[in-house]
Amino acid sequence: MRCFADQLRYAAEVSESEQKAVSDPPEAAPLDVDGVGAVVIGTALWAVALVVLVLFRNKLAETDSQWWITVAVAGVVLGLLGLLYTTRRRAAYRKSRTDS
Repeated sequence: MRCFADQLRYAAEVSESEQKAVSDPPEAAPLDVDGVGAVVIGTALWAVALVVLVLFRNKLAETDSQWWITVAVAGVVLGLLGLLYTTRRRAAYRKSRTDS
């Protein structure tokens, strides 16, 4: 019980400004990120995985794991759709920024 009493005494001694500094961290500015770079990197990684899997398709056939190629194709296709979406969104953001 003594530890709790010590904590209460310390909390009473801490000044109000110190408490505010601890409880209210400074606000961070939002990042101006449009997501295009992340989608390009992810799509490129899926494309590399697809190439590697196609090169090893015979080994995949032996272990009945050919579905991995389908997953990589889906990753590339979804990445290309995401690239289309993020580039259009970036263009819309830039247009709205110049209009205002």
